[in-house]
Amino acid sequence: MKSRAVLVSFLLAACGDDGKGDVSKDWVPNTGPAAHVTGMVFVFGPNGAGLTVEGGSVAVVEDPSVTTTVAADGSFAFEVPSGGPSTFSFTKEGFHLEHSAAIDVTTAGISMLGFQVPVEETYQLLASVAKITLDPTKCQIVTTISAAGTAPYGGDGLGVPGSTITSEPSAGEPAIYFAYQGGTIYPDNTLTQTSMDGGAIIPNADAGGEYVIQGHKSGVTFQPATIRCRAGALANAAPPNGIQQL
Repeated sequence: MKSRAVLVSFLLAACGDDGKGDVSKDWVPNTGPAAHVTGMVFVFGPNGAGLTVEGGSVAVVEDPSVTTTVAADGSFAFEVPSGGPSTFSFTKEGFHLEHSAAIDVTTAGISMLGFQVPVEETYQLLASVAKITLDPTKCQIVTTISAAGTAPYGGDGLGVPGSTITSEPSAGEPAIYFAYQGGTIYPDNTLTQTSMDGGAIIPNADAGGEYVIQGHKSGVTFQPATIRCRAGALANAAPPNGIQQL
């Protein structure tokens, strides 16, 4: 879980189709044997109203009939069809709609599916701080370039400083990185690489594309993440299913 002293590492990146067209027609439900999926949902950033994730819904985006309810401690578990990549969603009134990365679901299941979910007010605030004009027809992507050996669901100051992020195909705008100063983080448009926080932004482009986001640093290898961009959703490739140092 990420803790934040002032702001959070709230990384908004938009997916554009880069002229490749809308590939969402290929995002079909899996039909394989049931696989067990467990995870946690954490409130991400300021939460003045004191909202909780208890009672929220986690579902398979490609097949919304496959759903479960989040417990008081933020945990959830359910059986989902295996056989290919699936995106998962968290929904609850007061929170911005969040999607996970597209994660390959095998019969072994997923033991740690993490969500870091902002309340709507925080979503809007941090977009403003990052100087991003949110477009409801776009997909906004969040990720952290995480260091090897860090806590499974991420944490404070556990990024790989000096890294950069790219997407394939290329998204529409240059990356924005988050500064880290003694537990305080904020988007800084003058940075050209990650701080200790590990956060990065690639703002606004069209939804409907499928993107592989990857971290880069000399001498370091990273696990990439795949994002299926859907209009209006915050697609958060959160630890441990984001960009992870190997």
